[in-house]
Amino acid sequence: MTMIRQATQQDMTAICRIDAIVLGNTSRSQELGESVAAGDCYVAYLDTDIIGFVVMNQSFFKQSFIQHLIVHPQYQNQGIGEDLMLHMEAVCTREKLFTSTNLSNKRMQRLCHKLHYVQSGIIDNLDPGDPEVIFCKQIRRRLPKTYPSKVQTI
Repeated sequence: MTMIRQATQQDMTAICRIDAIVLGNTSRSQELGESVAAGDCYVAYLDTDIIGFVVMNQSFFKQSFIQHLIVHPQYQNQGIGEDLMLHMEAVCTREKLFTSTNLSNKRMQRLCHKLHYVQSGIIDNLDPGDPEVIFCKQIRRRLPKTYPSKVQTI
């Protein structure tokens, strides 16, 4: 079972390693460190191995926004990204939760649709030739008080 907890400074090496594997470089290391320090980053782990992470903050027009969702390639397509998204929905304090992905990232778009996020717009000119697709989910009005989850939180 996937375990999820708030990231700590001790997790930074693993977080940055996974990000570099997926992204292909270490350009976000400082940004990720700031997210961990701010309490905006959560890690998914099995046993003692961190296998993915998610960053949620209020950077998108003061709305809750999942800025990064990264799963180690070895653990992709096993529901870890879904677990992380569901956890963010459970801890989100706002009525709406936004995220975005490139138009070319069909895997993330499928996950958003599976979790009932709706497309809320497209932003051109961020990545040349690959528009950013914005997704939103109303979460506070439709969720019961006890949100069922297969994720075990510590």
